[in-house]
Amino acid sequence: MFLLRETGIRMNIILCGKKSDTAFSDALLPALALYGGARYFSGEKLALYGLEPARFFVYDGETIPKIELDSGILLFKNSFDSGGQVHVPPHFFCILESKNVHAAELLRGTEVSAVTCGTSQKDTISVAGIQEGSAVLSLQRNLVTLEGKVLEPHDFTVSLRSEIGPHRVLAVCAVLLLAGVDSSKGYTI
Repeated sequence: MFLLRETGIRMNIILCGKKSDTAFSDALLPALALYGGARYFSGEKLALYGLEPARFFVYDGETIPKIELDSGILLFKNSFDSGGQVHVPPHFFCILESKNVHAAELLRGTEVSAVTCGTSQKDTISVAGIQEGSAVLSLQRNLVTLEGKVLEPHDFTVSLRSEIGPHRVLAVCAVLLLAGVDSSKGYTI
């Protein structure tokens, strides 16, 4: 079992789902390189994206590790299969697509804050518009960042450096919002 402890890095992110499912890490890591840098660990790979000192630490695993951290972000890949009960600390923010039934079932009845991404008005973050090279996303309800700042509903732009699906855009932007990266000038991913 992998044990994740507090480090000098300011923001911890756990990606949870099949190792062969690299869609989120392929989109997230280059974006984090632009917004403070990231150290990435998957069990088979340890890498740096961006410059040191890295603002983010990203752990990519098939199961949720034993977490001994005060706070962080847990991003569920669509390939996540809970395989049983797991403890997610109450000060962790969980990001999932609204159609991810395995992650939703795991979080049901917990005190964990969940950020849903999708195309519904019920989702926390949704796509308002998308065209080649850019997108407009909507934060549809108040969101408290890891640092405790309240973000009110608003639209923001995203410049896309490569072709990326809307669900990955939503998840990456959810991470940036929760991390407190200012969205007033838009994001580049």
